[in-house]
Amino acid sequence: MPLVRTPQYFGVTLVALGSLAACQAQPAAGGPDGGRGGDAGARDAAPDGAGPDGGSGGPAAGITVIVEPNGNHGAELVAAIAGAHQSVYMTMYELDDAAVIAALVGRAQAGLDVQVVLDSASNTKTFNTPAYTKLKTAGAKPVWSSSSFNYTHEKTVIIDGTVAWIMTMNGNTSSPRDNREYLAIDTNAADVAEATAVFVADHALHAITPSGPLVVANANARPRLVALIGAATTTLDVEGEEFSDKNQNGIVDAVAAAARRGVHVRVIIANSTLDAQAVATVKAAGAHVVMTGPSSGGGTASNPYIHAKAILVDCAGGTCASGFVGSENFTAGSLGYNRELGVIFSVASELAKMKSAIDTDFAAGAPQ
Repeated sequence: MPLVRTPQYFGVTLVALGSLAACQAQPAAGGPDGGRGGDAGARDAAPDGAGPDGGSGGPAAGITVIVEPNGNHGAELVAAIAGAHQSVYMTMYELDDAAVIAALVGRAQAGLDVQVVLDSASNTKTFNTPAYTKLKTAGAKPVWSSSSFNYTHEKTVIIDGTVAWIMTMNGNTSSPRDNREYLAIDTNAADVAEATAVFVADHALHAITPSGPLVVANANARPRLVALIGAATTTLDVEGEEFSDKNQNGIVDAVAAAARRGVHVRVIIANSTLDAQAVATVKAAGAHVVMTGPSSGGGTASNPYIHAKAILVDCAGGTCASGFVGSENFTAGSLGYNRELGVIFSVASELAKMKSAIDTDFAAGAPQ
């Protein structure tokens, strides 16, 4: 069971970037998503590996969830950026949404502290360069992400140091319109403090060992997600663009173990090339697996591409005990070699929104 956090988790530790790169960096492989609909395949070429658990994270309060697509085409995020009074810090794997870029440019031109980390992997860097150039010209402070990660796949926006948007959603025009996405709007002080500390380190190209409550790759993501899955006693829903973390005692093993101990397990995976071994492992344990939706780039508001990265634990009716939203795909590369960020929380009303979407996506899926 994930432990309840105490104030000690505000701490973070900085270390030399060179030492981190020497021991953690792995050769990048793959490329950005086809059609900008999702990002499957771009982050799973690295070998298995689990980072150390930098502290124990417990469920957070102070969370509001937006489920996409909701017909607003990401207007809520644009409004949050445009309404900033002091600062906007963004870490983003892909950024091309004109409204999001315009909001960032407007805040920079108004004299706010606007800083952005964009992924620097070769194909993604080419995609992100127009946004980088516009931000730089406007007086913002964009930087390319550290090469110590295969991909900086995080999708986080921090407004005025008081709220962190922790998302599965890239800053793409199509993402809120055509994808299943979950956006966790987090005002929990410990979460915002840690997200800010990670951002500041990444923007400065410094390494950091997170010791707060968040789910951070490549530091603690695998053990924290495994612990969340291990806490399930009645039901477990895992919805993800990818499902292939076959690391020993990783996500696939944890899901299979839950099914074997009698938990009712549902796994919803995007319409892509499935990892047959991962699917077979959890099915043999008793899990129910479906592939849902169109392929990457083919989503619509009524039939979205599954770009989600979400977990729900112990749901009865529409009420769930806890859940996860974040940028982490359930793959070895994402958890072991990327920069990713997510949050575990237990706000019943917000988990219920996710449960409704997951029920819909499972019902629409093709059994595997």
